[in-house]
Amino acid sequence: MSSDKPENGSISIMALESGIKYASIEEAPDVPLLIEIVGIRPNDLSKISQRFEIDLEDLQDVQDLDERPRLQIEDKFTMIVLRVPVNLKEAKREYSTNPIGIFTNGKDIIVIQNDEVPIRKERLRKRIRYSTTVADIIYKWLEIVIHSFETTLDLVEATINETEDVIMSEIYPSQLEWFFQLSRDAIFMETSLKANAKVLRRLKRYHIVGRLILDVDRLEELEVDLQQQVELSAIYRELIANAMSAYDSMVSHNLNKVIKTLTSVSLLVSVPTLIASVYGMNVGLPLEEEPLAFVVIMFTSLLITLPLLFFLRTKGLV
Repeated sequence: MSSDKPENGSISIMALESGIKYASIEEAPDVPLLIEIVGIRPNDLSKISQRFEIDLEDLQDVQDLDERPRLQIEDKFTMIVLRVPVNLKEAKREYSTNPIGIFTNGKDIIVIQNDEVPIRKERLRKRIRYSTTVADIIYKWLEIVIHSFETTLDLVEATINETEDVIMSEIYPSQLEWFFQLSRDAIFMETSLKANAKVLRRLKRYHIVGRLILDVDRLEELEVDLQQQVELSAIYRELIANAMSAYDSMVSHNLNKVIKTLTSVSLLVSVPTLIASVYGMNVGLPLEEEPLAFVVIMFTSLLITLPLLFFLRTKGLV
């Protein structure tokens, strides 16, 4: 597939039946085409809208990072919007998922992505170039969407395992902020997966989409795979919630221990302090004429403090 790759996006154009690649939409002849866009550019959308008679506003909807998954069937085209995860390794990110749009008029198919979908198995992406029908490309893109969540959830699981030990051992966990972000990601991914599942169920229910007839059995297989990812995301969300709850309990427990220890230390220090303050008064006091008065007073303080220390030790307060 040929790619025109500027800094802010790329477009790939290939003839479905022959596999011939084209550098631009203008060069491509009137044959069934597969067009993939990564990084949306307004100029590309305008050209696609004019050539394939797809409403420009519908194409632009994919640019809205809050766009919800949906299936839209029009007279001249069909639009499938799904949500896919972003790269969770990017610390400064505003969204956990973003939309991807699949448009088809029955003959051609256009796939629009805000960012390249993160997947571990690159062979899934390569298999698309060997597809010769629009329906087969739709199936393969659904597989990619599902696998992107599988890839991202594997990263979530690995991060949970790494972070759990850290937040339980450090007083001020260095990765706590990252764990909070991960909790947010898990919630949004579960929500996106459920919304994608609704679109897939609609595809299976209608299966005759515009000029396409989709294989119900294949859609059911994809639905099962997607449901597994929904269940996994729910499990990881619970694991994160449990870890955060355990951390809260640990912090409360440690705080109580610190308060008890400080109170006990204050009590121990207060005994000699009280005795010393009494003998600091400018009035007549016992032992004021004795040369060993200081030693006697210190010894008396120890006699009172040591049993008190022993008592607090037996109670586990110091």
